[in-house]
Amino acid sequence: MLSARIAVRRVLDEAEQFGVVAEGAPGTMADIVRWSRPDVVVISHAAESESLHTLTRLGGGKPEGRRHAGLPGQRTGRPASVVLAEHLTGHGTRQLLGQGASGVLRRSTAAQHLLWAVTAVAQGSLALDPCLTEALKTAYVRPAPADSERVPAEALVSTLTPRERDVLALVGEGMPNREIAAALSLSPDTVKDHLRRIYTKLGVETRLHAARIAWHAEGGPAHRPVRYAPEPI
Repeated sequence: MLSARIAVRRVLDEAEQFGVVAEGAPGTMADIVRWSRPDVVVISHAAESESLHTLTRLGGGKPEGRRHAGLPGQRTGRPASVVLAEHLTGHGTRQLLGQGASGVLRRSTAAQHLLWAVTAVAQGSLALDPCLTEALKTAYVRPAPADSERVPAEALVSTLTPRERDVLALVGEGMPNREIAAALSLSPDTVKDHLRRIYTKLGVETRLHAARIAWHAEGGPAHRPVRYAPEPI
């Protein structure tokens, strides 16, 4: 049976749209990320707790990890990350997402989902293993939130500018940054700037938390994004 590292490498190497720019043993991720500047880093550990530790250290400057997958183009700052683990739990997944993971997959079925997951997180979206979707369905596909949830969410959303509300509404619909940019005739960098301000105003750190607030706020009149004319160059 192929090891997780070899299996990941094979899947990414066989996909023409990806380029594996580097890989390394635990303790080398910080240096590898620094010189290779990947768009996406794939972290493979047996346990969720190990992956959480790696993510924490990646943010702290001395991370450790398994594999790095680069997409065409360079990026600055911390790359998006896809975490692979043997077993996934709701609590562990929440911790991983809270620590900045953009994708979470099971090792045993990662070969089936890695390509679309890497593509999604590279475009600024969220990628979760199908085994986790039932929990999301329970959390989001349910009756409209009660006033105890809706009113605070509406208060937070009211602090946003009209354009920030447009962006948040599309985040709540699950759209990645590039599609939001196209829908609102903005540049991807402008969408990222809006998202940074949105996170600050809402007091959240992840895309999922922002989407949850958007969903609760829409218990009232739904906000429909206004499609403006393209920004002048």
